[in-house]
Amino acid sequence: MRHRVIAAVAFSWLPLSAHASCPSPGQWWQSQNSVANSAILTQASQHQVVLLGEQHDAADHHRWQLHTLAGLHGLRDDMVIGLEMLPRGVQDVLDDWVAGLLTEEELLAQSHWEETWRFDANLYLPIFHFARLHNIPLIALNITPELRQRLSSEGFTNVPAEQRHYIPAPLPPSDRYEKRLKEVFDQHAMGDDPAMLNRFVQAQLSWDVAMAEGLANAATEGALAVGLMGLGHVIYHDGVPHQLTGLGVDHTFSLLPWSTEACEPPNPELADAVFVLPTAE
Repeated sequence: MRHRVIAAVAFSWLPLSAHASCPSPGQWWQSQNSVANSAILTQASQHQVVLLGEQHDAADHHRWQLHTLAGLHGLRDDMVIGLEMLPRGVQDVLDDWVAGLLTEEELLAQSHWEETWRFDANLYLPIFHFARLHNIPLIALNITPELRQRLSSEGFTNVPAEQRHYIPAPLPPSDRYEKRLKEVFDQHAMGDDPAMLNRFVQAQLSWDVAMAEGLANAATEGALAVGLMGLGHVIYHDGVPHQLTGLGVDHTFSLLPWSTEACEPPNPELADAVFVLPTAE
């Protein structure tokens, strides 16, 4: 549980960069320039996988995700939506929801939402309804904390393939990603034990590769696989984008919501494009 709390904090921040010109709400920014909405969505729709980052408790992030999903679906009928929020064991529940067999209450109860994810379901339900309205498959991308801890402590090769959903071992992290994870580890007074740090890093890599593998499987079916997940799994093309490359997915497009009260356009290295949100109330 402590690892899970740290991970949630680690993946909730979004750094800024300094620049002379000022972004405006409603703009997409790419390579330090504002770009038309239609141009960004057209680019994204031509990829195998699109990643939409989020801060889990930010309502505008989820509104942006919903609107972006609608725009992408207007360009690609063959779309699926992958969810970090739920583990693979509840896939049947998602299938029943999209098929119209469950009420909201039954969806949340049978998916064990409160125990599994805990963030306010009302932030996510509009996306669930969008998927059901348009008959868009929802995919549970995550694995349970118990499996994640087992993989990080025992190693992938020591956990039978069927018990790890046939998820392959992750690629090693980039130096930048490993440094960022170590900074998070150090900030939370986890001690100086190298073995504990290694388990923490391996747990994050297990998390990343599990989501990457679920999206890669959907992409091999020819669909546009759109993944909804925390910012930290997406930024700087580390995390899930890195693991997707290791799985042979060469065409990933990462999009992030972004806001600042200062005149500071986003760092172009954060993602393939970012969407400027209005200042929070």
